[in-house]
Parts: sequence; C-alpha cells; structure tokens
Amino acid sequence: MNIHVATTAGFCPGVRHAVDLALQALELSNEEERARLWMLGPLVHNEHVIDDLMGRDLKLAKDVNDIPDGSRVIIRAHGISPAVEAELKQKNCELVDGTCGFVKKLQHTVGDSARAGKGIIIAGRSNHPEVIGVIGYAHPEIPVIVETPKQAQEAVFGEREWILVAQTTFCSDHWRLMCKLLKNKIAKLQIFDTICNTTVQRQSDAKALASSSDIMLVLGSQTSSNTARLAEVCERQCAYTYIISRPDQVDNIIGGESSGSKRIGITTGASTPDSMIREVIHRMTEKQGMTKPEEQQDIDFAEFIESIPELQPKTIVHGRIVRYDDDYVYVDVKDKSEGKIPMREMEKNPDFDLDEAVKTQQEIEVYIRSIRYPDSGKEILLSVAQVDTLKQRKLVEEAYEEKTPLTVKVSNVVRDGVIASYGSVDVYIHRTQLELQRVEDLEPYRDQTFDILVTQFDQKRRRLRVSGSRRSLLQRERKKNEKLIWETIEEGKPYEGIVRNLTNFGAFVDIGGVDGLVHISEISWQRIRHPSELLSVGDKIDVYVKDFDRARKRISLGYRRDEDDPYYNIEERFPVGSIVRGIVVRMFPFGAFINIAPGVDALCHISQVSNYHLNRPEDVLAEGMEVDARVVEVSNEARRISISIRDVEPINPDPEVIAQIEQPQQQGRRQARRKSSSRRSPRC
Repeated sequence: MNIHVATTAGFCPGVRHAVDLALQALELSNEEERARLWMLGPLVHNEHVIDDLMGRDLKLAKDVNDIPDGSRVIIRAHGISPAVEAELKQKNCELVDGTCGFVKKLQHTVGDSARAGKGIIIAGRSNHPEVIGVIGYAHPEIPVIVETPKQAQEAVFGEREWILVAQTTFCSDHWRLMCKLLKNKIAKLQIFDTICNTTVQRQSDAKALASSSDIMLVLGSQTSSNTARLAEVCERQCAYTYIISRPDQVDNIIGGESSGSKRIGITTGASTPDSMIREVIHRMTEKQGMTKPEEQQDIDFAEFIESIPELQPKTIVHGRIVRYDDDYVYVDVKDKSEGKIPMREMEKNPDFDLDEAVKTQQEIEVYIRSIRYPDSGKEILLSVAQVDTLKQRKLVEEAYEEKTPLTVKVSNVVRDGVIASYGSVDVYIHRTQLELQRVEDLEPYRDQTFDILVTQFDQKRRRLRVSGSRRSLLQRERKKNEKLIWETIEEGKPYEGIVRNLTNFGAFVDIGGVDGLVHISEISWQRIRHPSELLSVGDKIDVYVKDFDRARKRISLGYRRDEDDPYYNIEERFPVGSIVRGIVVRMFPFGAFINIAPGVDALCHISQVSNYHLNRPEDVLAEGMEVDARVVEVSNEARRISISIRDVEPINPDPEVIAQIEQPQQQGRRQARRKSSSRRSPRC
C-alpha cells in the first residue's frame, strides 16, 4: 500500500490564525478571564478542533443572546455581519477578530459595491456562516445567491450594474463556469475573484492526486463547505472517494485484508489539524502490519535519558536553533523532543538571519511556555519574546524595591487613568498620579514618554499587577527645586511656569517648585472678567517676579509685558499734530471715543467735532463711522489721547438739524434779554 498526502493538506492560514488566537487567549488568561471567553458559533468547521478548544474552557455560543454582557468573544474564521458585531458591542463585549483575511476582503468588496448602489451576486451556499455574514455587509442591497451554474443560468437580473463574488471556499470549477454564463447574461458585470488562493491550490492538488489514486480520503468535517467541495472534485477523478470525519472510519474502508499495491491519496479540508492526518496514517499502517524501524541497539537509552535535564514550564533555558518551517523555528533544548518557537515571534526581528542561525546552530535563550503530551508525542512550546518580558519584569521589580525612576511610554487610555508600558510590562497610572493635581483630559498623554516611580508590584495574583506614579516623582523634584528657587529669587527674574489653578482673582503658576500668583489685573492689558478667558490649567507661560516675601512664602508674578500694552510708547507713535484715521466706537454726552489702533481709543470732545455747538455727538456721528482727526494731546503716563475732528474736516449737521439746534439757543438768548431789560426798567 502506497500512501500519498496532498502538499496543501492541513490547516489553511485563515483557520490557523483563528485557532492560534483562541489558543493564545486561553493560554494567557487566568481562571477568571477564561470564564469570560466565548466563541460565537464554531470557530472552524471541525468537530475535533472545537471539542479540543471547549475542553480547554472556551465556551461555544449558538446565538448572541447566549453570551453574557462584558464577555471576551473570539470571532470565527467565517466572520460575522455588522449587525451582529453591533449587538456584541452593545453588550460591552471585547472582540478578538479571527476572521480570515480573504473573508475580510470579500466583506469590504461587497460593502463598497452596495454603497455605490450596485447589485450583488454571491456564488455560495446561502446557509453558510461566511455567506450570512457577507450578506450583512450588502445592506441595503439584497444579494442574489447562486449555488450552482444551473441556478446562475436560470436567475433573472435587472438592467443595472452588478458585481459577482464568491464564497472563499467555493468550487473553482463551478466558479469559472458561472463567470462565463453571467458575462453573457449581464451587460454591466464586474467580477471579483474572491476564492481563497489556498482553496484553489488545495482543490487543484486534490484533483491531481485523485486522478492517480485508487482510493481517495478527504479528511474533514461533514459540515465543512470546503471539505464537501474537495470531495466533489475528487469524486470526478476517483470513484472510491470518502469523507473521513473520524480516524477510526478508515478501518472499515481499508479493511482487514492487505491493500497490496493500491495507491491511497489523502487530502484535507481547511479546518483539519495535522494530528488527524498523522492518526489516520498511523491506523492505516497498523492495519497493514507495518512496523517502525528499530532504534539503534548500541545506545544505552537508560543512560541517555538520565543525561537529559528535566525541563520545567515557565523557565528560561538555553538552546540551539536546528531548523525551521513556515510555522515554527525548532530548537534543541537537550530533550528527546525539540522545542518550537512560533515563526511570527521570529519575524518581529527583521534583522535576525534565520538561515545563518540554522547553519551555525546559534545558541539562544528561550522561555518554556508549556509542555504538552498530545497523541502525536511530546510538544514543547517556546518563546523568545517571553525571555525579554521576564527580564523587563525583573527590572521593573528592581525599580520598585529600590524606588528608582522608570521610563515608560503611555500605550492606552482607560476610564480612570492610562496604561503605560515598559517593554511588554503594563503599568497602570491613575489620573490623580499623572500630575500634581488631578487630570481630567487623559487623551493628550497617549504616546507620551516620561519617568515614574513604581508604587505597586504584585506577583501574588496569577496576572502581574503593576502601578506607578508620576506625581510622586514630581513632588520629589519639586521639593528639591523649592530650596533653590528661594535662594536665587529676585525681582524681575523670568521663569517658565505652568498654570496650576485659576481663581476669580488670578492664576497660580508653578515656576518649578513654588507656586506664585499672577493677579487678574496682570494677565492682560484689556479688562477681563476671569483668567479662564485667556489661560487654561496646564498652559506653559512665561512670567517674571514682581514681588516676593520669603517669610510668608509668597510670590507675586507678572505676565503682561509693557511692549504688549496697546498704549505703549504712544507719544512717539501718535505725536501731537499728526493726522489719524479711526472708527467711532462709543459716544457719551461729552464726546466720542475713536478707535485709532488695536486697543487704542482716542477721545474727541464734543466741542472738537463740528463748527456748530452740538447738543450731543449723535447729531453728526454714528458708531462704525470712519473719521479723520488731528492729535491735540497725548500722554504715555496718563495713557490718554485727545483728538480733534474739527481741525481736519469738521462734521457739520444738516440745515434742518442746525435749525433745530439754533432754535432753542435763540429762544434762550431772547429770554435772557427780557430778563435783563426788566431788571433795568424803573418802578412805577
């Protein structure tokens, strides 16, 4: 009996990604966290894989309603619809996305086309979870689902733009035929080949292997779409094609008699683990009476075993890199079984020359994550990243014990604080420990790097808990700087300060260890009602010392500068006799204020507006009016400018207004004359 296994057998990359996510989530979770772990629907279509995951405490939910609020949910490789995702988020669930990359591409293609108003045609099974999820991305379009070329031929399509996509595990032969049929039926058809290239290659390899085999075994679940498609492909080439969902099923197919020189081909669905392939081959070879080669007889195995050090999980050991494949790097750790490092860990260091390391059998430090004993033999899972993690933990612990500063970088913002990282060690910093005062807005701290003191390092729990405080370090530095400030302070000395607090009467500014007060009158040359009109807590501002009292520990600070005063040097800027242009901004019975420069208002007395005696400025002026005037008086000390419109171009009222103005004046003069003459006339 000759057994041949297809080169593309075993997990496809999408399935491997989803399973690895689940295993990693289980391995890195404590008992309490594992209680929150769920998968919505079978993660992959293979009962053995699902049973194994459930045996490790990963729970299976058939519906969103089965999942408790606040759970951690691993999304299956087939993906989910936006509506289901929204339901999970509404339940405050944390999502771990195991969706296959090819499925994501299909979802985005359908979503973009639906938003563009195009019709959607999906080649696939309408009840398949991948297709159900993709249909959700087509909203508000209702896709046309075709499972066979015959259905594609019979379907009716309206006059519009259409796209054609396929379930990622759809039969490639059926797909090519459908594309040909629909091209002839639909004038405006855009075709997207969304079948996974691994699926195409797997079907091609299976077809070639089946054509040269007497018996063809397709290992996989009866519920798996891609397994069913593989069986269809193989049946066309080999009449004796069987789907094997359990290893013991091969006993009935191979039988007790010898299969002689028969050629048996083996391929697998995308969700079939390598362990099932090994077990099936093992059962077949046993049925045929084949035995494994004998070990060399001149080796004392008892002595050899004694020389092997006992490996312990969660320890660091030295090993030598001996080989690698697409998934793992294999390391000799002086055990009968080689340890293996996931390739994704090694790929994080692009400068590491793996070929050279194998050639020289380079020695490295590795962390033993776990030691398992599956049916296939001893399995030692290693990690190089965890080595760095343990070293970083040690440095954090030393910083905690010795109370020395530790440089961290903020990686995330949470409700009451931030999560900072020292390498792979997370440190929680509460919002009250970031500055000397409580911080309300945490977002500006994201991606910031600064020093902290480690205030908690708790290894008693299953998961390490580390807390830190930047405030403690700032207080330590503040006390150190306070003494220096009082020793060197002097009037006029400038400082860069940080606004710590705002009150109705001013702003308190930290100048590096001591708080000083900037009175509200010193904040701006313009009148303000509250310091918050110009300043905010946390602002960095330049201040200078106006006055200080060492005994009472009080410092008065100045903020506004003479050169920022709108009236600064006005005698030179607006000399007496110069002509200015401005806008009327305010009027009073005694005159009008004219804005002649930003922040500078000059007074034009009512007598300097017109050649006529005005009762009020409004007789000839209006707010917003532009006027020219001559400077008649200016004083830096008094911060005052007087101008005369009349000296340049008097603004006289209209004749009607003049009459109204002069009438009461004439009446007044006549009345005055009568009174005067009556006093002079003799009495009778």
